Amino acid sequence: MSKAKRAILAVEEVVGKRIRRLCLEEPYPQARDGYLTIEFEDGTSLLIEVGCRSCFGITHLSRDTHGELAPAKMPMRGTIRSLARGKR
Repeated sequence: MSKAKRAILAVEEVVGKRIRRLCLEEPYPQARDGYLTIEFEDGTSLLIEVGCRSCFGITHLSRDTHGELAPAKMPMRGTIRSLARGKR
């Protein structure tokens, strides 16, 4: 039985650009979808519309002594609104 390969979408137009700001936002209060906006230093932006359940997780990773990625902080989980409130 063959195992299906995972899908990867590479956006070639952004290769080599420097990111100025990355935002995860809800289009309206308690929306089920979200927007991932990437703003570049050259003034252009990329908007990714994400259809999802209303729970997100953010994990900060850093390299350990063996060079492997490992969690650096406790993960944050919740809606975009609750994650935004937690940063204040």
